Amino acid sequence: MPASPFIRSLARLACRLFYRVDCVNRPPEAGAALLLPNHANALLDPAVLWATAGRDVRFLAKSTLFEGPLRFLVVGSGAIPVYRKLDQGAQVSKNSEAFAAVDAALAAGDAICIFPEGLSHSTGRLEALRTGAARMALSAERAGTRVSLVPVGLNFERKTTFRSRVTVIYGHPFTCHDLADHATHPEAVRELTDRIAEHMRRLLIEAELKTDTALVDRIDRLYSAARGIGRDPQERVERRRVIAAGIERLRSADPRRYDEILLRLHRYQQRLQRFGFRDRHLDWAVSNGEATFAGRELLAAIVLLPLSAVALILFAVPYRLTGYGARWFTREPDVAATAKVVGGFLIYSAWMGLFVAGAWWWRGLAAGVAALLLLPLLAVAGLFAFERESAVLDAVRAWFLLRRTHAHTRERLRRRRSELADVLDEVNTWLTESAAMTKGRVS
Repeated sequence: MPASPFIRSLARLACRLFYRVDCVNRPPEAGAALLLPNHANALLDPAVLWATAGRDVRFLAKSTLFEGPLRFLVVGSGAIPVYRKLDQGAQVSKNSEAFAAVDAALAAGDAICIFPEGLSHSTGRLEALRTGAARMALSAERAGTRVSLVPVGLNFERKTTFRSRVTVIYGHPFTCHDLADHATHPEAVRELTDRIAEHMRRLLIEAELKTDTALVDRIDRLYSAARGIGRDPQERVERRRVIAAGIERLRSADPRRYDEILLRLHRYQQRLQRFGFRDRHLDWAVSNGEATFAGRELLAAIVLLPLSAVALILFAVPYRLTGYGARWFTREPDVAATAKVVGGFLIYSAWMGLFVAGAWWWRGLAAGVAALLLLPLLAVAGLFAFERESAVLDAVRAWFLLRRTHAHTRERLRRRRSELADVLDEVNTWLTESAAMTKGRVS
């Protein structure tokens, strides 16, 4: 059955509120499509896809979710149940029904999403794929339905953090029509599973979550500032893919050189923090024009700062309760964001319900209705006002710091940043040449 418009809109809203979303490309606007994303963030991964796909999507979900506390969300999403051996109590014999439902949906021209890894995880890498996606695609092709296979990369910068960034990349569609004649052969299934993994990996930043993710982010910000590179999302993901792979290879091939670069990076970071700067601040021009900008933004703050303050005061309690509740509920990073979103929806709804009831009791029905309409708007408007003013205040602070800092100091910091970027280029060239030489010897 199709998804409930309410559930779909709620999921899109939750995604846009919790994350800053960058999207590159879109899946085909119509026709049978099988979306193939990595699965790093439990129930928020479908919300991210709904928010960015540009068309309705039906998801495959493990059968146990249809019986749990989130049943109304899963059923309302129009999900197709999958019965997995690893789920206790699952009726694996009913999986034929799942395959039949997917065949019918694809034949009707729907977009179906399946997470080929089979489970949500926080390894920071693409896990070994299960064969379900390949078997479903081949089954549809054998039945005469031409299916577009669309790899998707979900790249979360800090997936458990409210208002962090996720970059979604929809890859170029490909087909498995050439394997349709051998759809039931295990070799065809393995071949297509390998193809899917290859296409997905090209769209992902693979880095160890606990050790390398923050380092990849730090190096990219330094290098982008030093080279004057823009903020194009696709270029950023590709750059970080190269950095993540380079970190791993350098650490293995030349640990001493790796440690030296880390030490230089650490010393540069210490100097930067001593003056209160970020990499991008070093390139700012201190001029009267910048002062005009600061004055204009400070005038805007006369309106936006009170709005932010009111929202902070009104919603500080549910904000804290949501964080505490999520930590109490789970310590698993791939579930934490889902817990925050679901818990936050319940806690904020209850909190605003108290204000609505109080307004109704104090001033009557009209006041209660007004509170019901205005409180959600105030929460959202206050959030974005707070973000904007935080960014402006940071810029104004940096401007005043730049005014107080000697030009020679800024030049020395820029020079050290440029030297580090040169070292990174040299290491990347060395790693690339080493890999090419090794490949040549093997072949």
